[in-house]
Amino acid sequence: MKKIILPIIIAITALSFFSIFVVKEINQAIVLQFGDPKKIVLTPGLNFKIPFIQNVVFLDKRILNLDTPPEEVIASDQKRLIVDAFARFKIVDPLKFYISVGNERVARSRLATIINSRLRN
Repeated sequence: MKKIILPIIIAITALSFFSIFVVKEINQAIVLQFGDPKKIVLTPGLNFKIPFIQNVVFLDKRILNLDTPPEEVIASDQKRLIVDAFARFKIVDPLKFYISVGNERVARSRLATIINSRLRN
């Protein structure tokens, strides 16, 4: 009987370890089931997911900074200017953000491209 109880306790502990996740105050989370968004968690705290079937993607709630490297542009009067641009953005709707962009790295890359192209025009 005692030989059966120990593996059961270990299995329950392992299962609970893989099914619990914590959302911090600075984060919001999207629970994905086979890549499809199933649940959005906006509040901090302890949450549950189905282990090995669902994954969690965490996104930042804070205002994020994007600092592009200094860029040399030619003004309309043919003078060369060195412009240092930056942007600040916040993820307001995590589901739309995840569907359209995917993650912060891709969003930063797209924003940097937009900023650099707008500087040249």
